[in-house]
Amino acid sequence: MLSVIVPAHNEASVLSHTLSSLCEQLAPEDELIVVCDTCQDISVDIARTFTCHVYDERLGSAAQTRNFGAQKATKDVLVFIDADTHCAKNYVAAIKRSMRGGTEYGCAPLKSESGHWLGEWIAKSINRFNYTHRTFGGNCFVSTHLFKQLAGFNEALMKGEDTDLGERLCKLKARYGWLAQSYIVHNERKFKEQGYIRYFSKLWLESVLWQVAPSVYQRVVGVKG
Repeated sequence: MLSVIVPAHNEASVLSHTLSSLCEQLAPEDELIVVCDTCQDISVDIARTFTCHVYDERLGSAAQTRNFGAQKATKDVLVFIDADTHCAKNYVAAIKRSMRGGTEYGCAPLKSESGHWLGEWIAKSINRFNYTHRTFGGNCFVSTHLFKQLAGFNEALMKGEDTDLGERLCKLKARYGWLAQSYIVHNERKFKEQGYIRYFSKLWLESVLWQVAPSVYQRVVGVKG
């Protein structure tokens, strides 16, 4: 039923944790696809210990990497999981239950990895944004039919291609699913490297720009230079 697609760029330090949490949940009829984009570490070797569907490519952006994985997928539902994300034990089951109930796309709430109050605050803010706007970040699911109808992720965008796809699905009036009984835990290394307040401020400003002036957002933040 599911094609789970994991894009990876030099993710050797976290990839095993992510893939093991997924493999524990996948049924024989599901497939796991890992697309290693311009990796200079052992991400490819690690991925091959979990699945035979591993591609070592030179693509250059998250949108291209995800679309490449979708092209290789054979199932009715596409699930995109970032390589540094740990999924709740009921994540895959929650997606299947939601899709069987008529959902066409959606995501699960984000939980803080550190439990730090700023990490919790960021997670709640991202969840509120996704739920309110019926969109998602890099961790999401969508019917293969709708994904192809919308031509997948916008490869002209270097950033925000995930939110852009969610927005287009919402405008199409596709049925949105919020997996309130499940969750994902995203690695907070970017928060730690850049500082929680600085990183959150950047996300907040980008989200405001995306809502108020989407054309400016794409020109300033997202479009390839």
